[in-house]
Formats: sequence, C-alpha cells, structure tokens
Amino acid sequence: MPHILIVDDKEENLYYLQALLTASGYSVETAHHGAEALVKARQNPPVLIVSDLLMPVMDGYTLLRYWKADTRLKTIPFIVYTATYTEPEDEKLALSLGADAFILKPSEPEDFLARFHEVQARGAVAVPDLPSAASGDDSDRLKDYSVILIRKLEEKTMQLQEANEILQQDIARRKEAEDKIQHLAYYDLLTNLPNRRLLIDRLQYTLAVSARHQNHGAVLFIDLDHFKTLNDTKGHSVGDLLLIEVASRLQTCIRGGDTLARLGGDEFVVILLDLNEDAAHAAIQAEAIAAKIISHVNQPYYLEGYLYHSSTSIGVCLFRNQEITVDELLKRADIAMYQAKNAGRNTLRFYDPTMQAALEVRAALESDLRIAIEEKQFKLYYQIQVDHAGNVHGAEALIRWQHPQKGLVPPLQFIPLSEETGLIIPIGQWVIDTACAQIKAWENDPVTCDLQIAVNVSACQFHDPGFVGQVREMLARHKIKPGRLKFELTESLVLDNVEEAVIKMQALRDFGVHFSIDDFGTGFSSLSYLTKLPLDQLKIDQTFIRNMCMNDRDAVVVQTIIGMANNLGIEVIAEGVELESQRAFLEKHHCNLCQGYLFSQPLALDAFEAKLKDIRVLT
Repeated sequence: MPHILIVDDKEENLYYLQALLTASGYSVETAHHGAEALVKARQNPPVLIVSDLLMPVMDGYTLLRYWKADTRLKTIPFIVYTATYTEPEDEKLALSLGADAFILKPSEPEDFLARFHEVQARGAVAVPDLPSAASGDDSDRLKDYSVILIRKLEEKTMQLQEANEILQQDIARRKEAEDKIQHLAYYDLLTNLPNRRLLIDRLQYTLAVSARHQNHGAVLFIDLDHFKTLNDTKGHSVGDLLLIEVASRLQTCIRGGDTLARLGGDEFVVILLDLNEDAAHAAIQAEAIAAKIISHVNQPYYLEGYLYHSSTSIGVCLFRNQEITVDELLKRADIAMYQAKNAGRNTLRFYDPTMQAALEVRAALESDLRIAIEEKQFKLYYQIQVDHAGNVHGAEALIRWQHPQKGLVPPLQFIPLSEETGLIIPIGQWVIDTACAQIKAWENDPVTCDLQIAVNVSACQFHDPGFVGQVREMLARHKIKPGRLKFELTESLVLDNVEEAVIKMQALRDFGVHFSIDDFGTGFSSLSYLTKLPLDQLKIDQTFIRNMCMNDRDAVVVQTIIGMANNLGIEVIAEGVELESQRAFLEKHHCNLCQGYLFSQPLALDAFEAKLKDIRVLT
C-alpha cells in the first residue's frame, strides 16, 4: 500500500486528506509542521508528500528547500496544497523551489485526486532553479523568498487578529444572550420588575436571614382595583400602560434594599426589610409605606390620551423569626388583601390569625355546601301568610340545610356564602323545583289546593341568562295552576336593570308567576319603578313593623307604603308581625295580609300541614 505524508497545521485539513487518500488505497502519515515532516520522512520515506505553506515551527517553503536539498528525499514528488495563495508570485516561488504541483484549497475531491495521480505517475521531475550567471548566487531568489515569508507572516497575523476579533464578538454575543435569558427567567417582560420566580428566591433568602435577626419584615400584597374593567373597556394595550406606570410609581415608594416584584396580572408584591423589633412599631412602618403606595396609585393617569383614576387594595403580613414557608406568607398577605377589598377597596388590612381561622371555616363550609347540593341535603320550611280573619292565603318557602353532622344550619350561615360562590343558582333551582312539586301535591287536597307559595329569588339567580327558561321548564313539567307560584325580589335586584327585570318578569307572568317586592322600604323605593314593573304585591320590611307602634316615623313609613300600594292596586303584606298590637295597627290602616311569629314560625312540611288543620284556609 503506497505511503503518503501529509503536512498541515489544521486537524480538519489533515482529517479530510487522510480520509480521501485512505479511501483511494493509500497509507497516510501526518505531520503538523515542516520540522516534524522532515523527521518522519527521513525515518520512513513516503512515495509522495502533500504540504501546506503557512505552518508554525517550519513553513512549507522552508520544508521544500530542505526536501530538495536532501539526497534521499529530493526524488520524492512534492505537492503544495494551500489556501494562502493570493498572488501569482506565491506559485512561482514554490515551483522555483522545486514543487512538482501547486493546488489551491479548497479543491473538489475528484480534481485533487486527478492532480495527485498525475504527479505520482510522473514522479519528481521539478528541480530548483539554479543561480543565474549574472548574479553568481541565489541571493535575489532568497530575498524574494524572505519578502514573501514576511508578507505571509503579516497576512497570517492579520487573519489571527480578525479571528480573535470574531471570537471576542461571538463571546460578547453569547454573554449578552445568556444575560438576556437570565433576565427573562427572573424579570417581568412588561415592567422589568422581578417576577414570581425571583420574588420567591428573595423571600426564601429573607426568611432565612430573618431567622437569625430580631427585626421584623413585612410582605405587602398589592392588587389594583377594577383593573379588569379597564382591560375589558379599553383593551389590554391600555391596561399594560397602566401596569408600567404603576410599577414606576411603586418603585418610588419603597426604600433601598426592599424588593418590588410583579406577581402576575395586576398583582404586585413588596418585601420590606429591617423594620422595628417591636411588632407595633414595625406595623406602623409598614402601614406608612402602604399608605404612601395607595396615595401614589390614586394619582391620575394619562393613558394614550385617556384620563384614568385607579386605586389599590393592600394586604400586609409581618414576619420575624418564625417557622413559615414562602407560600404560607404570600397566602396570608393575599388573605389580608381580600379583606381590604371587602372593606371597600382603596385601603389596607393586616393579616390576622382569626381571619385565617374564619376563612378555613368558610372553605370547609363551601365544600360541605357543594356536597349538600349533590346529595340534596336541603329542606323547605313554610311560614303561613294570613289575613286578619285568620284565613291562610299561602306560605313563604324558606330553605333549611340539614347537615349530616352539624344538624340544622341556619340560612344566614350559608346563604351569603352561596351567593358569593354562585352556588345560589343550583340551590335556587332546587327551591323553585321543590316548591312547584309541593304545589302540585297540594292540588288534590281541598285544604291546600289554592295555597300560593312564595319563593325568594336572589339577584345572581334572576340575572342568570337561563333563568326564565329554567322556570318555564319546571312549570311545564309539574303542570301547576297559574298564580300558585310567587317570586319575591328585592328592590336592589330589579333596580340594577329595570328594563331587563320588566322583560323577564313579564315573560314569567305570562306563565302564571306572580311577583312581590321583598323588604320594601329598605332600598330605593320609588313610584317610578313601581309603575313600570308587573308587580302583584309589596312586602313591608320587618324593621318598620317592629318599631311602628313605638316610633312615629316608622308608623308614618308603614302607613305611606300601605297607602301607596292600595292606590296603585298592588296587594300589601307585612312580615315580622309578632305582637297583637302590630296586627291591629296593620288592620286599622288596611294592610290585609300578615306573616310572622304571631301566627306561626316556619315549619317543616308535616308540621305545616298539621297546623293548617287547626286554622281556616281561604277557599
């Protein structure tokens, strides 16, 4: 197998030629500069040498001179394979020194092999130029050789400098990219504030430091009020402008060493460090900063020409030296923030452990309430509605919750929660459906066949888009007589959207549903809406009934409501009647219907039906 020697200072070039020639049936030996090549060639002469020109230690020109001066090597063909050719003089010099071929990099494999085989077949025919007779020596050629070497050295130096500059630029770009990735990982893209990830890291560090010091720290959980309304009405681009401006204002409110982060959406968090050792003083310090934040956020904003006013609710949680996780600390501050929301917004509240206990009870109650809906743990109690002759006209259906462990749960404990969570909708549907079923069941009994059942309807349920359709379906399914089902609505409910209320009430009235305004007199009583709504009844609130015999103003209010209802042709009923004197006053002033403990407390179905046997029912 023919032995070939390849000389190049670049590994990739050596690898390329070695693979090419090995595949063509040659045995290949490599060297990285001219000096190494001379040593290897003298030990194991090749049949041909391929050499680069510019190499460290000994370049290709010098190697060629030594090669042609060596009696053992000069008959071995020498191919120059280089990428440094820039001028014809380079090839001329190489050939004058005895090179058998001059091939430029890069060369196609087929072209390179063709020249290679040509030189191998021809053998070493080139000889160095002899000194001319005129000169008497080869000084001119050596001078040219030196000049070319110097020029090539300068060229190589420039290439290295350029490569170094490119390398430095690449390093700088990579460092910039790494910094950008790092920034994106830990900072919010919109506000450039620390994000949740960096916030948690800093909180963990802060808690660790707090365990070794006596000073208090505090977490402020900040939430913009009504931010969703701005987004929905003006678009997210305007909402983003507000967040950027709020972030800028918040930064002016905190001290050096404190941390401000955007948790997400319209929520920001501030970590306050080095507050007073005394909890009361620390609370005052935290409150001062929170109040400053509220004041700055309250200043007007100009968002793309739109004047906007914002406010914020802030929850504050102090910490010091205590075993608490980051998640628990943020949770407590969040709880306090929602207490600020419940207090009317644009204010601050401190976390209170009793608040946490109440929330845990509330969460457990909500969970039980969902189970109660699923398992139908509710019951309807009925309180009779009578006239002054003792005739029963109907009853108000009042929901009770029969908890499997806690027993009977009063409505005041679960109705507000069901309204907050939206669970009042399925609960309300159950109440209406159960009332319809009871009306149908009473139709076959002459004592109860004409009774009317009044059901309270919440605002959440009434405004539900599917409310009218759901009621229609129940009425059709149970096939009850028209006028037997009555809905009690509050004034605030109908006044939220009088036009919508009129449409829904009229649609249901067409199916025989009657309507009563509950707790009348406590809201925005107005002749205007009374004339617009298809009402059948007004129910005077029990607060007026309770005091009317002792307070002249309440008495006047009751008389006014009765007179107004009678003049409009609307039936009037009084709730909360507990004394005979109250009943007598109402009879005197022509309020014909009453409801209250004077006649009966709310009763379970069996007890209610037994009660009816003892009193007269209007027929």
